[in-house]
Amino acid sequence: MGTPTSNLRLLANIILENVDTIDKLAKEQGVPYPTIDTLYNGGSQSEKFTIQPKVLNASLLATSAASQLIATLKLPGLVLLDRANAFHVSSALRIVVETGVVEILREAGPKGLHVADIASKVGVDSTILGRSIRMLATHYVFRELEPNVFANNRVSSLIDSGKASAGILGSLRKQREGGTKGHGVTNVQGDKYTGTNGISALVEQCTDEVFKSSAHLPDIVLSNDYSKSAFQTALQFDGSMWEFFEKNPGYLQRIQMAMVAWTNLRPHQANLKGFEWEQLQPNSVVVDIGGGNGSEGFEIAKRAPKIKVVVQDREQTIQSVTTPTWNAEPDKKKMLESGQVKLEGQDFFEKQPSHLDKQVSVFFLRLIMHDWPTKEGVKILQKLHEAAAPTTKLVIVDQVVPYACPNPKALAQIEGATLIKATSPLLANLGEASSDVYTTDFTMAALLNSQERTLGEFKEMVEEAGWAIEKVYQTAGSSFSQIVCALKQ
Repeated sequence: MGTPTSNLRLLANIILENVDTIDKLAKEQGVPYPTIDTLYNGGSQSEKFTIQPKVLNASLLATSAASQLIATLKLPGLVLLDRANAFHVSSALRIVVETGVVEILREAGPKGLHVADIASKVGVDSTILGRSIRMLATHYVFRELEPNVFANNRVSSLIDSGKASAGILGSLRKQREGGTKGHGVTNVQGDKYTGTNGISALVEQCTDEVFKSSAHLPDIVLSNDYSKSAFQTALQFDGSMWEFFEKNPGYLQRIQMAMVAWTNLRPHQANLKGFEWEQLQPNSVVVDIGGGNGSEGFEIAKRAPKIKVVVQDREQTIQSVTTPTWNAEPDKKKMLESGQVKLEGQDFFEKQPSHLDKQVSVFFLRLIMHDWPTKEGVKILQKLHEAAAPTTKLVIVDQVVPYACPNPKALAQIEGATLIKATSPLLANLGEASSDVYTTDFTMAALLNSQERTLGEFKEMVEEAGWAIEKVYQTAGSSFSQIVCALKQ
């Protein structure tokens, strides 16, 4: 009887097997996998190769095994300290993004630039700036070519706004001149994000108000007092986060562009993949609940031109955002004029209008439920249940938080509940390969006393509101899922 394969060897084998898979596919297609030292170019064949389903699946398994192998080999005390001090990486990231380091290095070219020269352009202390960039280079964001000389890499270049550094630094000067606007409130210059892919806005949002709010989350939890969110505590603001954004338009502009980045960083098709919109009968009615600017309703209407789509949101949003957007874009305006799409002011905590009562084929909710605690989430779904016909479907697009253990049998029986079966000894949720959904969960907790949910938590919530999960559609590499529900029998 042979010696059992060690845990280390099992993990190493998973890495090698999946790297072999990626290398084989790359060789067959004549496309190299991008290195960490290359600059990100989403339109390149190499980057397109990385998101092919087979490549993505192999990279997730290899990433999971590599992360677990590192956590196994590294002394546990050092692993613990890494986790306890992770906030310093966020601090360094905000410093370099808001000072335009990425744009300055892009203009400097592949030879990079000495930190003293970067600091002189920005007007900050070169020592702390250099330490910030080096901290990030150690975490594979930026490259240090020689002592104190830095350049962009694949990760840092993703942040590039595409604008001239002079414009970014001009916004920084305005920010300084305006000073702080209150406790922890930054003088955000929202116009600097206009015309970008939104990624710099997302990074700044994460490392500014989300970071500050998260620092107060333990105090909220330990006091067991949720009368105020960590966000309200951090910024000393009594109103809701949405009211704060309305009073601070720079923050509002930033979060709007940050939401654009969420789409750019994840396969857009994942929002609509699964439910067969084209199979709906002609003149079927789909209601996009809390549809914002109506971008998802537009995609649904394009996919199924014979159905009717109603985009609902608060009256203020419909008047100030949705309607101007649809009137300004010819394809959308045509849908409005033909009657295929209607824009409607509606509070989703209130009863659906009478003209939709028992007339809706599908209620569609994208990124709505994670904004609300479960009690309020149930109320939203109950109002839709009251208006539903016997055949009405409920389609929820949201992030589903995987358990760090296998799904219980009751959930495993739901069609589509399990996307990737992790090979032993990997964690069932693939560990750090899936880490973004857990950080987003804590973001919702810090900002809104809300959460991302496990499939079990979704099941409990929808059933309390009178619905039942029929099927789950998932996409490899994305934590976003499409949960299809019917009326509970």
